[in-house]
Amino acid sequence: MAELTEPARSRTRLDPSVRRASILDAAEQVFAGRNPADVTFEEVAEAASVSRGLVYNYFGDKAGLIAALYLRTFERLDTSMLRSLDGVDATDGEAALRAVVAAYLRFARDNPVPWRLIGAAEATAHPAVQGARAERFRRMAEAWGGSDEAVLLAGGVVGFLEAATLAWLDSPEVALESATDLVVGMIWGGLAHLDEAAGVRLPPRSGFDRATFVPRGVALADAAG
Repeated sequence: MAELTEPARSRTRLDPSVRRASILDAAEQVFAGRNPADVTFEEVAEAASVSRGLVYNYFGDKAGLIAALYLRTFERLDTSMLRSLDGVDATDGEAALRAVVAAYLRFARDNPVPWRLIGAAEATAHPAVQGARAERFRRMAEAWGGSDEAVLLAGGVVGFLEAATLAWLDSPEVALESATDLVVGMIWGGLAHLDEAAGVRLPPRSGFDRATFVPRGVALADAAG
């Protein structure tokens, strides 16, 4: 009997959404602790027990795969943030911000591999990721008056929060509560002093709510498709 030259692969037919999710799960494991540029489609395919061609069929190229991981990570983060706002006084903007920041930090701590991909050039340059981020900033800006200045502010706040969260992952000696205090102090200390003269409408006690940080789910779904 001739020896097989290719590893035997599962012939099980799965629903496309299930197969796609399983490839993303495998990719997370392959990316762990590595530079995304060093990861090959062959490794991801092997980990997912599928063919290299199937990975290409689903994601197009490695940038598309990383972008899909990015978008899935932020869909899950949005769910976590919504849960964190349950029970928070809707009129207390600082309390809502604290809940959101703590949710960011906890989510990153519990999902370090996909979270670190948010800074990957292949992800941030991808049109689907850019579209999802633009939607996030637009939704925040709507809550703050919808001006160009509000869009700029939204991008700055999210960028700082992402950067601070990544830095915290490299500083495990800083407790989550202490990190939350620092980040909230930085963001709220600036936002609480803004007024319409700066081109934004940000009432100090109602600047953050469910709509502020969590974009419409359909926008993320459209971007991912």
